[in-house]
Formats: sequence, structure tokens, C-alpha cells
Amino acid sequence: MDAARLQRRINLLGPWLRRAFGGPTVKIGLDAGLGCPHRTGGTGPGGCAYCPPHGAGAGHGGTVEEQLATGLERLRARSRGRPTPRALAYFQAYSATNAPASTLEPIFLAAARHPAVAGLIISTRPDCLPAETWELLAALARRRPLWLELGLQSAHDATLERINRGHDLACWDQALGEAQARGIRVVAHLILGLPGEELEQTNATARHVAGAGVWGVKLHNLMVLAGAPLAREYAEGALALWERERYAQGVAQFLARLPRSILVHRLAADPGPDPLVSPAWAADKDATLAAIAEAMESNHLEQGSLA
Repeated sequence: MDAARLQRRINLLGPWLRRAFGGPTVKIGLDAGLGCPHRTGGTGPGGCAYCPPHGAGAGHGGTVEEQLATGLERLRARSRGRPTPRALAYFQAYSATNAPASTLEPIFLAAARHPAVAGLIISTRPDCLPAETWELLAALARRRPLWLELGLQSAHDATLERINRGHDLACWDQALGEAQARGIRVVAHLILGLPGEELEQTNATARHVAGAGVWGVKLHNLMVLAGAPLAREYAEGALALWERERYAQGVAQFLARLPRSILVHRLAADPGPDPLVSPAWAADKDATLAAIAEAMESNHLEQGSLA
């Protein structure tokens, strides 16, 4: 029910996938074992303040071919006689371009050449994309539908420094321009409720990504996960987290500042397998989506209404 309420007001990814690929389409998360340069001395020690020790989407195990085979078998099993959904190979773990292009090419081609894979999603950092990698991505995009999830989190350099991102806004803007010059779709990955930010800052971030011309956005609520640097701050009482209602209002106002043409890939995150320290409400994603729908309806907002 909440999905229908939201779909009336937001340009959600799901309907686009069904149109683009001719039916239900599912992501298969892949871990190429590439790690993150921000953790291994590339741009700074320790990684981002919100990131747990093993990173998001890591730890699948096995080769890319083996992970794909396992994911596809699960899709077939869940289909129970119905047509199996189309599959998108989602290189999600850590920074999926953290290797020379010569190393990345066979990894990505293993997915791109698979007859059951309809497209590729590659998640990475803006400071992990040398010239050779851009050319590889452009070649892959000519072979299969492809989009790049490009982490930004905030358009404010003070916040990026506060959360130890290891790059500034100009770095992200440059990477977006490189992608756009090659016709590569970009999804901006953003976190609402970061330390020191209120609605004024998140609305300004919305205006920035809207003006930059991204293809999509992926929104996350800030969570404190066990083992992340923020967990220490939270334990010391040095971190204030948004309540669910504030997050819902933030999402509603953020989306109202985006053109309707921008695809919304995610509205909220849950902790998944990671131990959640706080806020407790992050464990109930359905309730968060309902709160977002209510915030948009009660404030008479829809995507693009304030753009």
C-alpha cells in the first residue's frame, strides 16, 4: 500500500526497471574482493565514519561466476514456476573499481557476458576512477546497460571532512562530468542526517545533485553500526541522530527539489546483517517508508514540486 502511495508522488526505480527490461528485474549483489582505498592508505586511515569493519555488501565469497550462479539459482527457486526475473549484476562491496583496469576487465566481463545478466551496476568512490577505468566502463556500457553508483553522501565539504570521506565535492563533480561525457548513467549515493546537518543542508545537497544532472539518487538514513567509527562517538554521547519523523520530512523535502526525471533508487536503508547500535527505528524499513509517504501527503509534496 505504501509503495502505491509513494509511486504516485515519486519517480521510483521499480517501474522503470519493468519498462526497461520487460518485466521484474532483481539485483544480485557481488563482491569482487577489491576492498577500499580509503581503508588501505589511499586517501586516509580508517575509512568513512559510518562504515562497519567489513563494508556494505561484502563477504559473499567465491568467484564472480560462482556468486552469479548462486544468485541466479536463488532467483529460480523463488520464482516457483513463474518466469525468472531478469538479473542485474550489482558490484556492491566496498569500492568496486579499486584495482587497475587490467584487473577489473575480466571481473566485469564475467558478468557482462553471462546470458542471464541484463545489466551491470558498479558502486564506487569518485576518487577511485583513473582514466583507464573510465574507458573500460564506457566499453562495458556499450555492451550492456550499466550505471554507476557514485558515493557523495553530502554536498558540503565540512560534512565530508567530518565523516572522513577522503574527497571533496569538487572531486565528485569531476567524476560525474567524466561519466556524463561518456554517456554513463550516475546514481548519487546520499545520506540524510549526517553529523552537523539539518534540513537546510540536506535541501542544499538536493539542489546540487539536481543541478548536476544525475540520472538517479539513492537515499540512506544515517545508522550507527557496530564497529564503525561513529559507534564510538555515539557511545560517548557525541552524536545526535534524527528520529524517523525528521528523516521522513527530510526525504520529502529532498525529493521535492529534484526534477521528476531523476529516478529514485532507494528511500531508506536497513542494517541488513550488521548489528545495529542506533537508531532502533532503522530496523523497520516498512514503517519508515510509510512515514515518508505520510510526510509527502501531509505537506502536499511530490517529486519536483519545489524544483
